[in-house]
Amino acid sequence: MVEKGIEMLAGLRETLGTLALFAAVGVVIGLGRLLNSKEDLTTRLLIGRTLSTAGLSMAAGTVLVWVPGLPLIGQLGVSAGLACLGTAGLEILFSKAISGASGIVKGGGDEQN
Repeated sequence: MVEKGIEMLAGLRETLGTLALFAAVGVVIGLGRLLNSKEDLTTRLLIGRTLSTAGLSMAAGTVLVWVPGLPLIGQLGVSAGLACLGTAGLEILFSKAISGASGIVKGGGDEQN
């Protein structure tokens, strides 16, 4: 019983460490993008962009739903990609995906005439 609890804590520690790594990737990319922009740096902008890219980066863990055996380096690549896209890039990506999916539904798929 005690061994089971220790194993569970070790798994939780590993998961939290991976999430922290994803968040760190997002923070670094977010700060880099912000410092590269021509916008005036304010504390609010700095904190907001950093938190949003860290969150996007951590969301990369959901790729394990589609590719369960993806190694950590692959997960970090997805994490960095999401952080680089940012919220505006993801909005555009999702809107294109949704409009494409609705076109398939309306058009009956990609049937050949």
